[in-house]
Amino acid sequence: MKKQILIILTAMAAATSLVAADAGKLTFVSGTVEVNGGKGWQKASLGAIVNEADKIRTGGKGTVIISLKSGATLKLKSDSQIVLSAVGAATTIDVEGGSVFSKVDRKTAGQTYKIRAQTMVAAVRGTEFYFAYGQKKKAKADLWLCVNEGQVNVTDSSTKSEVNVNAGEGIVIPTDKAIPKPKPYAWTKKLNWNMDAEKGDVEDKTSLKGAYKDLLKNNYD
Repeated sequence: MKKQILIILTAMAAATSLVAADAGKLTFVSGTVEVNGGKGWQKASLGAIVNEADKIRTGGKGTVIISLKSGATLKLKSDSQIVLSAVGAATTIDVEGGSVFSKVDRKTAGQTYKIRAQTMVAAVRGTEFYFAYGQKKKAKADLWLCVNEGQVNVTDSSTKSEVNVNAGEGIVIPTDKAIPKPKPYAWTKKLNWNMDAEKGDVEDKTSLKGAYKDLLKNNYD
């Protein structure tokens, strides 16, 4: 009898673990999109379930939208890769390359959402923002971020700098330099924030080449 109870409890624990690992699903897939759940990269399809610790990447003409159970929505542009490191009351997304849009619903007190890249952490409670890797120099790359709604707190452990970026503002963090003061850059106004295919085109066709040109063309100081 004790052995049977132990087997039942073990099975229940395993089932609970599987449920907890369920992080969300893919609500839009276009072009090359792949998921790696620990057994190599596999082609992803619309409606596919993704789990905590899964890696997700897009190819040269790929776009994917991920609806997380925590209430956040992610949109990966082409040539991007993320890891769903933790999804729940404390959600953490590690961005390993490319560009990512995040839309985070205002949830109950205590819930957090973080994006990590290199030595930078962007933390929010309820907002909509865009993050991207820029030109790479040596082992690190420039980092870009702008906010469409709400506020994002950005910290960088390598330079021990911190700023709050508000709606309509953006920042570009040059390699190994402190986070600059947020500004209403022109390049931020061209981004496609839509994450609902039923409401129109969701693919963002902007390029960071235009953002770099914007910095050279306009004197924001």
